[in-house]
Amino acid sequence: MHMGTLGILVDPGVFRGIRKGRTGHERINLYNRAAAKHGLSIVYLSLNKIRPHASRALAYRWRNGKYVLGRHPIPPVIHNRAMAFSASSRRRLAWLNRTKYVYNAKTRYSKYAIHRKLRDRFANHLPVTVRYSKSRLKNMMERYGGLFIKPESGSVGKGILQLVKLGSGSWKLKGKGKPIVAGPAKMRSIVHRAVGSRRFLIQQAIRLANYHGRPYDIRVTVQRGGDGNWHVVGMFGKVARKGSAVTNVARGGTVKRTEVLLRNSFSHPSLIASNIRNLSLSMARHLGGKLNRLADVGLDIGVDETGKVYFIEMNARDQRYGFRKAGMLPAFRKTYENPVLYGNYLLRSRSK
Repeated sequence: MHMGTLGILVDPGVFRGIRKGRTGHERINLYNRAAAKHGLSIVYLSLNKIRPHASRALAYRWRNGKYVLGRHPIPPVIHNRAMAFSASSRRRLAWLNRTKYVYNAKTRYSKYAIHRKLRDRFANHLPVTVRYSKSRLKNMMERYGGLFIKPESGSVGKGILQLVKLGSGSWKLKGKGKPIVAGPAKMRSIVHRAVGSRRFLIQQAIRLANYHGRPYDIRVTVQRGGDGNWHVVGMFGKVARKGSAVTNVARGGTVKRTEVLLRNSFSHPSLIASNIRNLSLSMARHLGGKLNRLADVGLDIGVDETGKVYFIEMNARDQRYGFRKAGMLPAFRKTYENPVLYGNYLLRSRSK
């Protein structure tokens, strides 16, 4: 007896690959497995197959071990794993959002907006971050020996520039082809040209702890579960590739287990691990109270050389494959099971 039907909204490319089992990083068979375990039925949706005001959509239903494509009723509760880039897909998502309960409907937030929401409670754990302008760049270069200049909304480490002050007083810029070295005034005009008219942030660079000379940070997955509450599902380390300060796996970073990294850097690794866990959980709860229907985030947490823990950024569509790469299969499966459990919790509380 099925308790209810949960919708999972995927990108068009993932939707097209469902029948052939080619869904890229989205291991949707793990949703099916979790749904079977908890007596749920799952319908896979794509924004380009949804028509506002229609009660049904062309969708895949997972049934008896295979995917059945048909016009299925749109479920009342939907877990969003899609990015809405075009105006028409944004309109469709907005309509879904008004008529159904879509959790994690928004999968892209401005980094600055998130920073501001955390500032009132967690200022002590945030690197100094300001909106980009030429005068602020000058001010930040006078205050700090290292800076990151990053797009205000962007993911997988694209477009990040790194500035490092050298002993000579000149600055080194990485992130635009070959490293460039120049004096402060010349460097500001180079950066200014690179930024152009786009929205960027300037962020104080934390002196991250490193592993064999390569800086790392920790990705912490925090999700709402079957009790409706936030839980830390797991965490893994991302180590920058040689010569880079950007730890993103999509930019050549490698994945390592957190305990391996912390043991290598600190004499009290388990204390730092629990600080990372506690900070991530309280930040997710705090953001969950401020952002509508947030339920599933990946937080990037940095640890400086003294062991102090910092928030770097939040990913609202956590790419969970790092757990698989780190060989942490139970945690990897849990990152798919938890959203299903939360969906089940919402279905049950709605039917009451």
